[in-house]
Amino acid sequence: MQHGLKVHITTTLLAVLIAATGLSFFVIASFWLRDGALSLAREKELQLALLAAVAGQQAGKSADQPPHGDAFFSVLAVESLRDSGAVAVCLRVGAELACYGDEDVHHADLSRMLTEPPTAPARSLHGLARAGMVPGRRYLDLTLSLDSPDQVRGALALRYPLAPLNQRIHGLQRYIIVYLGVNLIILLVIGFFRLHRGVIRPVESLIRRTDSYTDEGGMPFLALEGGNQLGQLAGSMERMLGRIKADREQLQRHLVSLQEANQELIATREEMVRTEKLSSVGRLAAGLAHEIGNPLGIVQGYLGLIKQKDLSEQERQEFSTRAEQEVQRISRLVHRLLDLSRPVATTSGDVDVHRVLGEVIDLLRPQPLLDGIDLTSRLEAAESVVHGNAAQLLQVFLNCLINAADAVHAAGERGTIEVRSENIDHAGKPALRVTIADSGIGLAEGERANVFDPFFTTKEPGKGTGLGLSVSYALLKAMGGDISLANRVEGGALATIVLPLLLYEDEKGDEMGDGMGDERASISTAAGEQGEEAA
Repeated sequence: MQHGLKVHITTTLLAVLIAATGLSFFVIASFWLRDGALSLAREKELQLALLAAVAGQQAGKSADQPPHGDAFFSVLAVESLRDSGAVAVCLRVGAELACYGDEDVHHADLSRMLTEPPTAPARSLHGLARAGMVPGRRYLDLTLSLDSPDQVRGALALRYPLAPLNQRIHGLQRYIIVYLGVNLIILLVIGFFRLHRGVIRPVESLIRRTDSYTDEGGMPFLALEGGNQLGQLAGSMERMLGRIKADREQLQRHLVSLQEANQELIATREEMVRTEKLSSVGRLAAGLAHEIGNPLGIVQGYLGLIKQKDLSEQERQEFSTRAEQEVQRISRLVHRLLDLSRPVATTSGDVDVHRVLGEVIDLLRPQPLLDGIDLTSRLEAAESVVHGNAAQLLQVFLNCLINAADAVHAAGERGTIEVRSENIDHAGKPALRVTIADSGIGLAEGERANVFDPFFTTKEPGKGTGLGLSVSYALLKAMGGDISLANRVEGGALATIVLPLLLYEDEKGDEMGDGMGDERASISTAAGEQGEEAA
């Protein structure tokens, strides 16, 4: 294919150069022949002037008076045939016409030229002949008027052969042809390399790329029969442009479907978070039922005491205050459950992780789930503000702590859970690391690879959804954080959560410091206004 294109372009270039060279040679040779004939005419005119002077001298030798006109023109005609190389001469003196030479055809042509006496010398070319590789003329005809020494006006018409001029030019044409041939080769080489760099090479590259590209059926776009390479390339490019248009339309349809699928994934993720939250709320509600029963009994006791008539006003006020405190305690517990069950807000902001951890720990401490478990916290990080969603972080820590408590109960009746925070450098940036260590049963080798898979759980049916760690992983990744699980050497498991810190520049500290209290006061949507009371 590539060689065919080269041959096609080379032959086309060669044909154009040959045509241009041939046309140039034809024009140059034609003008050369014409200029040669005109030069010959001027030469013969000068020669005739000399012959006229000689003829006047010869005609006057026979008498002392000036030569008669007839004798002058006769001598001039004879001398022209003999000395100037004319093949025929006709002269007209008055009404008399005389021709000299052998061929009558010349006499007829020359006689027609003398039908009207010329007022000035006239030159004309007559007949066709080959002058090498270009057509030339056979004869040069000259017509001029002369006065004899006795002032008799006559007209002469002479015909000169151009064969010597044509032969001389024909002999020089071979040198011109060689010169033009060398120029042709030089121009062909230069033109070929210029076209090869500017046309052939880019077209070859485009042909190779097009030839290597296949459609969905595996057929190359250049697999076209007939026509030259440029025609095939044009056809393949037309097919490729059509394919690009179809692919663009298909891509737009896929984009729409991907957007719909993305919305479905977001809705599914939110539903998974909601399901896990409801599962956590259910477990917490079951535990709080016992916790709520105790303050209810106390309230009932105080209400019974208040009904006694022998109580003083001070005692009645004291019992009312204590009963009210127990009722507020029940209200806080119920509100926390209600806040926890609400849908997760998708907006992000500045979140104090220590505050969220405190709320989670306060929420879990009264639960029977932590009976026999020593829950301690060592929040040692100097910086704990991150950019994220407080409710989502609360869900993450709640899932990890419930899993740790279940693991401790599975290992025995008593155990420990330690929550710790510290500042570290993660990927070259400051970060907050929160670790939750338990003394439970740890993770089996087959479980570590699947702990973050949706619906994977090691708990008995009905005691876990298998979404806790999966949801936590997705929420942390959305905040730019990470979570990992590993076994501890001393036994139990270690959950590590890493979140990028939100650090304020010094020059912005005064500007933003006044609003930090209000922002941090609204960090946790899960605890609502009970966060202030718990603090």
